[in-house]
Amino acid sequence: MPRILVLDDEKLIRWSLKQILSQEGYEVDTAATTDEALRLSHSKSYGLIFADLEICGDQAMALYGQLLAGQEKAKIIVLTALAKEQAEQTLGDFKTFLILEKPFVSENIKAVAQKALGLAREDKNQ
Repeated sequence: MPRILVLDDEKLIRWSLKQILSQEGYEVDTAATTDEALRLSHSKSYGLIFADLEICGDQAMALYGQLLAGQEKAKIIVLTALAKEQAEQTLGDFKTFLILEKPFVSENIKAVAQKALGLAREDKNQ
C-alpha cells in the first residue's frame, strides 16, 4: 500500500485523516509544520500528500515543489478553508490532483485517496 503524508497545523484534521486513511490500510504519516513535512519527505517515499494551503501561506508553491522533490509518483491534494476559486488563484499554475475544501466527509476522503493512487475499487454490480 502506498504511504500518505498529511500536512496540516490543525491537530484534529491530522488525526481525522490518519484515522480515515489508516482504516483503509494506508500507512499514514502526519506533520504539523512544513519543516516536519520536508524532513519526512526526504526520508520516506509517498504516493499521496494532503497539504493544507493556509499552513504554507505565500510559500505554498515553493514548499510543494520541495515536498515533491524525489517524490516522482506523489500527487498533492490541497486542503483549504478557502473557496475553491480563491485556492486556485493562490496556486496559480501549480498542478495539484485536487483542491479539497474543509470541512470534508470521510467517505469523500476514501474515494479521493483511492482515485489519486489509482486504486479505485471496481463496482461489484458490474
